[in-house]
Amino acid sequence: MKNVLLGATTLALLFSCNKTETQEKNTENNVKVDSIKPFAIDSVKVDDSIAVTKMITVGFQKQLLVFPSIENKSILDSIYQNAQVTTSGFDKNSLQEILNKELKKTLDDAKKGDYSFGADFKQTWYNESAMKVVSNTNQLLTLSYFGSGFTGGAHGYYTIKYKVFDLKSNKVLQQSDVFNNPKDPKWSGILLNHFKNKEQKEMLLVDKIDLNNNFYFDDKQITFVYNQYEITAYAAGVVEISIPFETVKSELKQSFLERLKPLK
Repeated sequence: MKNVLLGATTLALLFSCNKTETQEKNTENNVKVDSIKPFAIDSVKVDDSIAVTKMITVGFQKQLLVFPSIENKSILDSIYQNAQVTTSGFDKNSLQEILNKELKKTLDDAKKGDYSFGADFKQTWYNESAMKVVSNTNQLLTLSYFGSGFTGGAHGYYTIKYKVFDLKSNKVLQQSDVFNNPKDPKWSGILLNHFKNKEQKEMLLVDKIDLNNNFYFDDKQITFVYNQYEITAYAAGVVEISIPFETVKSELKQSFLERLKPLK
């Protein structure tokens, strides 16, 4: 089981590392905000597995970040929405209790599962997810949410979702907060011309690509992320399309440009 989780964790790191120079570790560290005041971050986690047959083991791993410095409830609700957590208490103990209950339910349900089809070799079915701080600058907090799993069959799955939280305005940043006209048809051509991995374009399932709200950015570019089957075949993996701000400067909202200025 540990080998499977290690492999999936390594995969998560491949898609979430090196995004910006302001990226920090996600456990029990202080992330600097505007290089002035500390931004406290903690984390909670569960990790366990159970053998349900001689051939099948079911495992569950989940990690959540804890933000003692954030008090706005709407922001906290949005932060944990992607982690599929609904709660009125966002402190460390409350979140740990939620994870403990989720772990127990997952393993209890696994014991009751139907495995009559059998398995020809030993395998681990697993579900894991984690949160990570990508950057936190100018009161713009970017988080990533990674998930992966396997429940038999030809292959497992993995996804990564990014969310940018405007802690100044207490809202989630959308594409409409960045661009003057995100619905303009020309964006499809721009996106098609900025694939980070050109080979992924050969596995496109669509004729045009729309801007989505799964993005992160630094002071030089914005990167849109498309998960498996969203615009390409499964084999393409997660697609990242990075557009330099200089290329589309006239399309950027002035209010967004103002928020970027302190980054330089």
